[in-house]
Amino acid sequence: MAEPRIYSRNWLDANSVFTSTHGGVTSLLYDRSSAVQFSTTGANSDATAFELTIEFYEGGVSQTRTIDTLFLLNHNLKTWTFYRWDGSAWQSVTNQASDATTSRYAGVTQFSATKVKISATATMTTNQEKTIGEIIICGVALAAEDLASYDTKWREKTKEIVLGDGAIHRVITRAVSGRNGRYEARCRWSYLTKAQRDNLKAIKEAGQPFLWQPESVNVPEDVYYVHWANTWDDKYMSNYKGAGYEVVMDLKEV
Repeated sequence: MAEPRIYSRNWLDANSVFTSTHGGVTSLLYDRSSAVQFSTTGANSDATAFELTIEFYEGGVSQTRTIDTLFLLNHNLKTWTFYRWDGSAWQSVTNQASDATTSRYAGVTQFSATKVKISATATMTTNQEKTIGEIIICGVALAAEDLASYDTKWREKTKEIVLGDGAIHRVITRAVSGRNGRYEARCRWSYLTKAQRDNLKAIKEAGQPFLWQPESVNVPEDVYYVHWANTWDDKYMSNYKGAGYEVVMDLKEV
């Protein structure tokens, strides 16, 4: 039904150190809203190379992150390269010479680095400022089995005020993503092996929020930062234990 993936959190956050050759509001790159874009200033030519360096920090201390996945969401980059720092020089990880996908998901060979860099020249429409809605750099925690059932819902923070004439005024507080609601879902796996069940339980026991990509093939740009909200919920599929396990997971967006 779906081909979910579970990732670490996004290694880009407010602790990261950004160096941009052409300005831009870097906090827009990790605000979990791809609608409002980071935009360069003065790089509106396909002959102008733009570079964005991202250094990973936590508590003011440089961190080495293990990475195998890159998302560029709502971007206009046509020709770009993603680099890793090997300790002495930049090494190319992946690139696009003529990207036509405005939300790019790229799985790469796993590497560890203290900093990475994105370099871009041409844009999809020639001679525009380089824009990016969101960058996610992370590592795959689990490429899970297809779901037996997947039911989504969205929670909203709303308030209704009844006016003097009986009319209703409704106020909706937007989520950090810029959407009206936050993602929630109930996911169920069936006929899992013990190893598959144990992999899921390890993620639950870690007790940390994670990035969840419910449809990595059909809708790869949909990625949510979620809590595993319910208690551990598993059972045997039948009295014959060899039939495998069922696991139910309730997710709520952070």
